[in-house]
Amino acid sequence: MRPTETDSDDTSTDYDVLVIGGGPAGLSAALQLGRSLRSVLVCDDGDPRNGPAAEVHGYLTRDGIAPRELGRLGREEVADYGGEFRDRRVTTVTKDQHGFTSTLDGDETVTTRKVVLATGVTDELPETDGFEELWGNGVYHCPYCHGYEVRDGALGVLITDQHLIEYAKLISNLSEDLVVFTDGHDVLDADTRSAFADRGVEIEDEPIVALTGTGDGLESVSLADGREIPRDALFYPPAMTQRADLVEELGLEVTEAGLVEAERSGHGVGFTSIEGLFVAGDASALSALSVPAAAADGNVVGATVNMELSQEAFEHGEA
Repeated sequence: MRPTETDSDDTSTDYDVLVIGGGPAGLSAALQLGRSLRSVLVCDDGDPRNGPAAEVHGYLTRDGIAPRELGRLGREEVADYGGEFRDRRVTTVTKDQHGFTSTLDGDETVTTRKVVLATGVTDELPETDGFEELWGNGVYHCPYCHGYEVRDGALGVLITDQHLIEYAKLISNLSEDLVVFTDGHDVLDADTRSAFADRGVEIEDEPIVALTGTGDGLESVSLADGREIPRDALFYPPAMTQRADLVEELGLEVTEAGLVEAERSGHGVGFTSIEGLFVAGDASALSALSVPAAAADGNVVGATVNMELSQEAFEHGEA
């Protein structure tokens, strides 16, 4: 792929854009850029956040597809527009006057005019026995992604903080058999308890000691007093941390929710505090906590990056 001129000094780069992360947001951004005739390299280490889930839901025309199959199809489409791939982690990103120099595992370096961080987040799961093993298969964070499949079942929702009360109300729409577990935390006031009781929602304040299940999913929630509460699914939105060390190394600001601060303006989305560095998907947007939303965010970020490249071409007198 031909180098791309970056300024009037005739300095060239290997690619127009490096996309770090090959999930729905990264691939969507790369697709938009490829269709805009930009040279793109996508780097991904092959460990997607939604890897534990069996299916993707709520994605128009792709409802029920396996996450890795969706990724495979996305790669094919990006490649059709000239996008290239490295199945490697990006270890450093350095900005200079001409753009960015990035180092990949194995010490390969690439130079690009722009960088899109689509590295996502890591879910901070409780250390409760069985929680991690059942994550994505009986224990879920997103009712839009998995709620329909367990509708009308024996459901549970774990509340460890007051800000999760509205989340519990959301889960109550899925089944008349719902248990709210507080895991011993004092998070429900009298009015909230009364409101749940009026809807037939049970409340369990006993600490949780384990989740029990098989390859087919969750079976029960084990409490400290020895009781086993049969449940078909448990919902819990975990705290999140940035998946990539690059976020800290680059000095990007992170919100209390664990998301990269990103600007949204009339000229586009995904702008970070570093000129030429953009962020897309779960790493920055609460709205991107589902696959369709992450893909949509990546699509708009890709268009924003292309717009900036076009503007710079005119400013620098490029052909």
